[in-house]
Amino acid sequence: MSLQSRPIALLRRYSLALELAGTATGLLLVWYFTDISAGGLGGAAIGITAATVWPHVRRRYGINRGWGKLPLGLALIGLGAYALAFTGGNDALKVAFLVVGAWLALDGVYDLQSGAGRTDPGAPDAMDRFGDASIVGQSLDERPKSVPELDESLDLSRSRIEDALDTLLNLDVIERDGERYTSRLDDRSLTDTLRTERRRARERIDGLPQRILRPFRLFT
Repeated sequence: MSLQSRPIALLRRYSLALELAGTATGLLLVWYFTDISAGGLGGAAIGITAATVWPHVRRRYGINRGWGKLPLGLALIGLGAYALAFTGGNDALKVAFLVVGAWLALDGVYDLQSGAGRTDPGAPDAMDRFGDASIVGQSLDERPKSVPELDESLDLSRSRIEDALDTLLNLDVIERDGERYTSRLDDRSLTDTLRTERRRARERIDGLPQRILRPFRLFT
């Protein structure tokens, strides 16, 4: 592994420990600066810790995303119903809990039934993919390399190297010359990269209504 890629790899390797340390620090600060009860803080700690650990467990064992959305949606529904029935305050917020919870539960069921929430065991998340692309890109900045050469010099699996190369090719910051890949990040390609990213952002925004309506396909 090159010296440039080692810090990124170490951060990724211990990302869960760092996230849990940040969670613990945040909870301690809340406890120190507020008068929240130990029971309330303990309940919040369990929920926040579970939310922190869940993505890592899901990717490690290839668990469908729906198993995370469904219980959370049902919990929000229960919270909204309880608040409406037994507490005062803003009714609009309570209804919002019901609506968001119902949507999240339906989306979880859709993920489970359709397989849309399938996760491959050991699959990298978005930050991992960004880190992989950064590591491979830095290595190609040194000199052109083939996939076997990258596989030999970097602490990444062959599949993740190939995914990173696809990402860099799509962003037009590298090019393929025979069996080797060459960095081509000059002013023009950087402009093209930013333009591509803006177009992708617009596509994600344009697709938001369809994403919101996706769980209701269960009823069609």
